[in-house]
Amino acid sequence: MNKRELIDSLVSEIESEKVKTLGIYGHGASGKSTFAQELFQVLDSTTVNLLETDPYITSERHLVVPKKAPDQKVTACLPVVHELASLQRDILALQAGMDVLTIDEPWKASEILSGAKPILIVEGMSVGFLPKELFDKTICFYADEETELKRRLARDTMMRNRDASFVLASHQMRREQYLRYYRETESKADILVDQSQDKFKVKMTRTI
Repeated sequence: MNKRELIDSLVSEIESEKVKTLGIYGHGASGKSTFAQELFQVLDSTTVNLLETDPYITSERHLVVPKKAPDQKVTACLPVVHELASLQRDILALQAGMDVLTIDEPWKASEILSGAKPILIVEGMSVGFLPKELFDKTICFYADEETELKRRLARDTMMRNRDASFVLASHQMRREQYLRYYRETESKADILVDQSQDKFKVKMTRTI
């Protein structure tokens, strides 16, 4: 199954209301955000909300110290840095038909998501740490180390104004924390997509 076929399959499930809440997650620079945007663009915007979870990652990461790596900077691969209770509250509110005001970020202003819209796509790393029961279907994205670094360099220097030397210096630490704390979330997904070497390969699917 290629990307177009997966998008078509998801659109069919969403339009038939088989899937009303879809979770899309994966480690940094795995391609999840791009896929979520592509899916969102082909759906009817009057019926679908896209909730991005990056704003639910705390900026106070210096307050958290990994026991096994006390000298490392904490990344979003650790569940403790995610405001999961607040995120779950907002997902449940939208599912119950209530409006939600999103959290603003330097690269995106806050907006109101309408509870009247029946379809919800939740995208971001936090999804991997949430209860599976919140979603009708989940998709996890993965990319190998080389692909992750290439994408992170392009994204963080162009979109987030970060220095390339910082991205390079922190890459190995990020990968180590992904392997230690985040990789296990991949086995919970209904669909696992490998985007290593800029290819698109559906590696595992689970019927719902």
